Amino acid sequence: LAHSYPSLNGHYTLSELPLIRQGRGGSFHEVTDLDVLALRFPRAEYVVPAGRPGPRDDLRMRTDPVLVGSGDDVDVIIGEVKEGKARINDSLRSPEALQTALRRVGCCPPALEERTVEVLRAEGEARLSAEEAGIPARIRLVAFGSGRTGDRNGYEVVSLEHVAEFLDGHLDRYHHVLNPADFGDTALGLLHLLRKLR
Repeated sequence: LAHSYPSLNGHYTLSELPLIRQGRGGSFHEVTDLDVLALRFPRAEYVVPAGRPGPRDDLRMRTDPVLVGSGDDVDVIIGEVKEGKARINDSLRSPEALQTALRRVGCCPPALEERTVEVLRAEGEARLSAEEAGIPARIRLVAFGSGRTGDRNGYEVVSLEHVAEFLDGHLDRYHHVLNPADFGDTALGLLHLLRKLR
């Protein structure tokens, strides 16, 4: 669910990205993993062309304002997923985990990396301007799990209940458009199949 949700909102999403480090003696081991790493460009839309060529008749599917803000920044989500209470683990807040996420996305110049990691660890959100980074970016820590959706001390929470309601509502609202589609995403595919079988 936590992978499907940002994807439907225009994010390119990776799940369970391993964080590997070299230990003593040269052996490598997995320290933790990044549950969700998502990247969204500011004008990303899910558009279905309809009618005449051109944008006038196109269907633009709605995004969730809980996840997608307004603005011209690239949105980067470093997410933790919990079946229980939504929270950010200390291992995700570690400098090496945050550094790995920033390097994987490529939004942060090396000269700004250390400062950006410290801001993320302290505040849960960092912003890079176009002047300093070349591309304006909003980087944030988001915990998916149980609990009330909203800001916490040092990270955002998006409840899995909210995620499920959004996915369910999205598939209901656009059922007539999405009916012929086959989803490779496991969660979306199952929800979509259940609708087809009704």
